[in-house]
Amino acid sequence: MRQSILYTCLAGLSAGLASCGSTSFLTMMPAQANGPSVNGHPTSLSYHPDSVEVKLGFVRYEPATLVFEVEIGNDSSQPVWVTPETFFYAPVDTGAAVVPTTATARVTALDPELRLKQLAARLEEETTKSEKVSWLEILTMVSNVAEDVSSIKKKETEEQIAEREERHQSSSAYFDYQREQHAQQADTLYTQHLNMQTVGLRKTLLSPGKFVRGLVYFPRTDAARRLRVVVFFNERPVSFDFTQQVSSPTSKSTARVTSTQQ
Repeated sequence: MRQSILYTCLAGLSAGLASCGSTSFLTMMPAQANGPSVNGHPTSLSYHPDSVEVKLGFVRYEPATLVFEVEIGNDSSQPVWVTPETFFYAPVDTGAAVVPTTATARVTALDPELRLKQLAARLEEETTKSEKVSWLEILTMVSNVAEDVSSIKKKETEEQIAEREERHQSSSAYFDYQREQHAQQADTLYTQHLNMQTVGLRKTLLSPGKFVRGLVYFPRTDAARRLRVVVFFNERPVSFDFTQQVSSPTSKSTARVTSTQQ
């Protein structure tokens, strides 16, 4: 029984990994990047007439998000507002037809402050579940004790004793496994929360002569061949076009990125 539970859990994990790998060969790499490489990631650079420099690079795919790194430098004489929750991308080309970049087609970046609150709430929930004993576990323990007491008055065979003990050990292992799963999820959420605090781009009033850099997270899409990512400072848009492709593990990336200024 214990092995059956373990095999079931491993099968579920394998299925999850297989589904995550279905688009693992998507690429989004610049062919004509005009900005410096940052941590091995090519970037695209735009210098706005308002003396504000915007640099954008694609960092990685996550299961549910696209992660970009944005750097904004303020060379003007006035402070500028950087509000990542207003950034968006629009699918420009899905392969079949050109899609207008209207408000209905926009995919807004995840609000960093809201995401921090959500991660903190989920972290607290998973931490609690990793430490507490559920009512189901209590009832199972009571039932097991009652069965052990009842067995004293019975004449059990060695096989019956072994089967009862194995069943009780299996139920105990199941609840321990559940707590361990919640503990691992809590560790993952803690890391995500810490990363969002330290490397996520957040709302900033950028003083003259200063720059800010951080990661911006967007809901993931795999269908569009080209995405137009729009970054704002003082509500002024600067757009960058990215093209993503599906590649084989051994092929070189041919995805392109260009930047335009508005």
